[in-house]
Amino acid sequence: MHDLVIRGARIFEDGQWIEKDIGIDDGKFASFQAESGRETLDAQGRFLLPGGIDLHVHFNEPGRTHWEGFATGSLAAAAGGNTFLCEMPLNSIPSTVSARDLQTKLDAINGKSLLDYALWGGLVPGNVSEIAGLHEAGVAGFKAFMSPSGTDDFINSDTQTLKAGMKEIAKTGKILAIHAEDPATLTSASDGLSSKLTALDWEKSRPVEAEINAVKIAIDLAAESGCRIHIVHVSAPEVLEVIAKAKMQGVDITCETCPHYLLLTIEQADQIGPHAKCAPPLRPRHTVNGLWQAIRMGMVDTIGSDHSPAPPDLKSGKTFYDAWGGISGVQHGLPLLWQKAASDPELFQRLLDLSSKNAGELIGLHGKGSIKAGYDADFTLVAEYGACSSITEAELLYRHKTSAYCGMDLGLKVEETWQAGRCVYKDGAGMGDPKGAFIKF
Repeated sequence: MHDLVIRGARIFEDGQWIEKDIGIDDGKFASFQAESGRETLDAQGRFLLPGGIDLHVHFNEPGRTHWEGFATGSLAAAAGGNTFLCEMPLNSIPSTVSARDLQTKLDAINGKSLLDYALWGGLVPGNVSEIAGLHEAGVAGFKAFMSPSGTDDFINSDTQTLKAGMKEIAKTGKILAIHAEDPATLTSASDGLSSKLTALDWEKSRPVEAEINAVKIAIDLAAESGCRIHIVHVSAPEVLEVIAKAKMQGVDITCETCPHYLLLTIEQADQIGPHAKCAPPLRPRHTVNGLWQAIRMGMVDTIGSDHSPAPPDLKSGKTFYDAWGGISGVQHGLPLLWQKAASDPELFQRLLDLSSKNAGELIGLHGKGSIKAGYDADFTLVAEYGACSSITEAELLYRHKTSAYCGMDLGLKVEETWQAGRCVYKDGAGMGDPKGAFIKF
């Protein structure tokens, strides 16, 4: 007899939906032909999907919890079908650039997260000597900016810092995630603008060439050092072509894109306003279409939300160009993508892999990310409704009820999210006390 049997769940297998009775024991998937259980969950008519493993969130704790915090951030993530998070090292005070900073963050987070989580360590000028300590303290990997991050407490890395940092990170075997925009290209593009007001101006100030030029520099340094690198939030297929060429040449490089680059255009951002501002910026429709094609071709390795909130005063009352950048999207990014790919089985499976299995494998998170016997029972139950309804601010679980996705139509709803065989989210609320644990790597 199993601890729990989920009756009638529809799982995606070999390109089709198959109804299964799933047995769970000791928090792991045990059987897909289960007969009896101490507890039973009726999932008839609902889809059971692997929980998202989001490697790119900014929850701003400690120091800027008025921006988000793990309590609201992890709740919104669970409502978006996620079961594991990896939080970035900046936009908190202090930034996570030493083992001491990491412990400060862990102390602040303790007892607040609904979901298990990992943490990135930062690479900034002057902290290369801290890499070994951060590694020993258990960070999942490291993060560097090649262009200014927007805050003075996380300085972008120059070529010398990247070169020295990659050499040290290579010794750990862990990965360096890189915000790849070339500052010289950005300066040249910005200086050439006659207007700095609108979303379209913002996109022109941060051209795709800035990403390409930065990625080429990062590739050369990675090839020299042997460091694994991961290019985050790629916004255009032309960047993916450069990455694909480097892969063929033997460079250990992977890449991520984000839901907003697949769901929104820069023209829409001009209508939405500063809540749709990010860096790299959203791109024109033809670029979005090219990104989807690149995903179909297997040129993207992971999808992460890059959930990056800010208080209303940093967004409102300002021009698009001057407002703080960052999109709040961890609650609706995955459901919107699932809906987009629902009629294309191959694409749907690829999205599941990018947001779950591949993401876990990238950081060495074993036994998570797939609906398989012996894997942790991390999953989400999703219902499909006959008609779409618009996403509203009222349903947002973030600290600040704003998102670029408000107004978009969604016909799917995450009704429950389970982690290790335990329900952590149901119908808009967290279930029980937050028991999310720090996973050390």
